[in-house]
Formats: sequence, C-alpha cells, structure tokens
Amino acid sequence: MLTTSAKPGLSFVPQDVLKAMERISRAGFDVWLVGGALRDFLLGIEPRDWDLATNAASAEIISLFPTVIPVGIRHGTVQVHTRTRDIEVTSFGATGKAGILNDLARRDFTINSIALSYPDGALLDPNAGREDLRAGVIRAVGDAQARFFEDPLRIVRAARMCGTYGFRVEPATFEAMRKGAGKLEEVSGERIRDEILKILTSANLSEAFGLLRQSGALAKLLPALDAAANIEVRKASGLSILDHTLSCIINCPERTRIRLAALFHKAGMSCGALSAQGDLRSQSAGVAVETMKGWNMSNRLIDEVSTLVRHQLTEETFAWSDGRIRRFITEVGPELLEDFIALAQAELLSGGYLHGGGTEEMDRLRSCIKTQLGLISAFSVRELALSGKDVMKILGISPGPEVGKILRGLFDLVQQDPGLNTRESLTRIVVENYRDANR
Repeated sequence: MLTTSAKPGLSFVPQDVLKAMERISRAGFDVWLVGGALRDFLLGIEPRDWDLATNAASAEIISLFPTVIPVGIRHGTVQVHTRTRDIEVTSFGATGKAGILNDLARRDFTINSIALSYPDGALLDPNAGREDLRAGVIRAVGDAQARFFEDPLRIVRAARMCGTYGFRVEPATFEAMRKGAGKLEEVSGERIRDEILKILTSANLSEAFGLLRQSGALAKLLPALDAAANIEVRKASGLSILDHTLSCIINCPERTRIRLAALFHKAGMSCGALSAQGDLRSQSAGVAVETMKGWNMSNRLIDEVSTLVRHQLTEETFAWSDGRIRRFITEVGPELLEDFIALAQAELLSGGYLHGGGTEEMDRLRSCIKTQLGLISAFSVRELALSGKDVMKILGISPGPEVGKILRGLFDLVQQDPGLNTRESLTRIVVENYRDANR
C-alpha cells in the first residue's frame, strides 16, 4: 500500500545508511535519501538499493569514508562501502533546497524523483511522483524526449520497471521512447546487460518485452527476437517464436543461466533457412554467443548458456536409449543437467513440442538421466582406467595420434557399457583389437 505521509520519518532506513547520512550531515553538507529504496518503501516493498544525494563533492565524500568506490565519478557518483552494502552517493552541487530540486529535475521518472531529508525525514516531491506511484504510471520528468536523449538506457529501464511493478507508460513518455530507441546503439553493453537480466526475472516480463518491441527498442537490443514476433514456432500453430520464447522464460526457474538459455533457445529461427534441427540449435547458440559477448558477460556464462542452447533436448530425446543418454551426459557435463531438464520442461509447458512430451515422458526422462548419471564410470578420456602411457606400454608403440585414437575408441565403448572401465577389461580390449594392427 502506498505511503502518503509527507513526513514518513527515517525509521525504515538501515543503521549503516543512517550512519553514512549522519557523517555527511555532521561534515556540514545537505544529504537526502533518493531513488529506488524510497520508491519501494512508498510502495510497501522492502527496499534493496540505497542511494543518497548531497551537495558534498565526490572528493569530500571520499575523504569522509574509509572505503569508497569511484564507480561513476565523472558524473559525480561514488559508492560508499559498509559492512552490509554499497551505498551510491551522487553530488548535486548547489546548497540547500535548490540543489536537491536540480538533482530531482534531472532524474528519469517522476516515481524516482522523490527525496527524503535528513535529519527530519520529510518528503520532497516536486514532480508529483507519489501520484504516479498511486496510479501505477511511468512518466518522464519534465521533457520526456530530453530525458531519453540524455540517457537512452532509460528506455530499457522504463520497460524493466513495467516488468517489475506492472506499471504502464503514459503516452508522451512512450512516444519519446519510440523516438529515442535508435540511440540505444550508443549505450554500453554492460549497462544493457544489467537491465535485461532484471527484466528476465521480473514478475511481468511479457509486458516489459512488449513495451520494448512497441517502442522499437527490442529491434536494437535483440534483433533476432524482434524478428521472431512475425514467425510461427510451428506451421499453423498460431504461436509466434517471440510469444513462445517469453512463455518458455516464464516457465523456467528464476536463475540467470537458464533464463538466458530460454531467451536464446530459438533465436536461430529468424536467421534464415535451416536444413536440420541441429542447424537451428547451432544458429541459436551463435546468436547467444554474439549477443552475450556484446553485453560483456563472463566467458564461463557465455559457454554455459551456449552449451544449453546448442544441445537443448528435443522431442527425439524422449526415445533415447540408456547409452545415448550417457553419451549426452558425458558430452555436456553433469553440472548443466538440471538446467537442460528445466529448459525441456519449459519447452513442453510452452507448446514447443509437436508430438511427444507429456508430463509422464518428462518424468521418465528425468529419472533416466539421474539413473544413467549414477552409472557413468568415466566422464572423459582422462578418467579411463588405462592411460596413454599404459596403451603405449601394452602395444610397444611410441607417442602419436594412434594413442589418442585408441583412447577415444575405449571411451566410446565405456560409454556404451560403463562396466568395461576397469584396467583388466580395457587391457584385454587393447590386446584383442589393436595389438596386431600395431605390429
């Protein structure tokens, strides 16, 4: 429920944040609580991100606190590190009420342009932000087009806030978003990444992506997904790839890796003609890699997500033999298995499978994967009971490509029958199958 009091006080503010405000105030500066924490408190939501605004210069903030991170010092923003959190502190220059009013006038949306004074805990709301909070409206502060041209990322942030709170964008602000969407190409990949990841776990992500598409932003951020809005996931299904993708994301657990995989899992369908299912998976994985590199994501996350997309389970998976399941597990590794199953489950719930794929089939597949995982005796050639040196000694041969070929052959046999992975069994196989060939 929206808090309407003009003086809600400071009792909801954590002690470490209060102490930071007190230290700034005692040094002779004005300090205000602003941003997301205040907005969420007014909405009755537990605040998480704590931001302060002050007329103290960044250099003065740095001198007041033992640990300060100059995250945006060019724009007058630093992070004060406490034992509990990082508090973002932005300098606004002028002293007194004029200073904070200038700061609030430069903020993105009215619901973010509210401030709480220290030490008296009075609200300052020059742009009627509380009214828009009450109405569930995203409205730019002042000239909407100027706000988005100052920072085009605000377009994505508007969509993220719609996804988080279920708010709507008022018409003038939406029109400014549409006009400014082309400037998103100027925004760094890291900043776009952070907003997209928040959208992927938001409660109303379909609305958020709908707003991105309607404004033209999606075509700049995820062109393959934007193009997929006009392509059916299956012929005569009436379900677009975009709608299917969003449904698949919603049906996945709220984990970054799996939701990213769901985002890209059919991205290749809008990239031209495909001759086989394998081409779709590879092309989709390629889109994932290219996009995530542009967002400056870690190599590990890029590799994990592209693996999930490239090897995603299809309808044919339900008919796999035990040996085929074991080969799959050793190919992708055991660490991603839960996400592979979760993505397949989401695909099933979202209408991605044409024939097979009922709840019973999915349960059977999950059980089979778990069973075969427990039976695997070697996940790679290195885990075979015989080493390359052993093979060379048994056959009396020197190092070379033939040793690797033999080990790969042994590994294939062990995948088919895990019980063969003993020194005695593999030695016998090497003697019987390779000794004559290497004399």
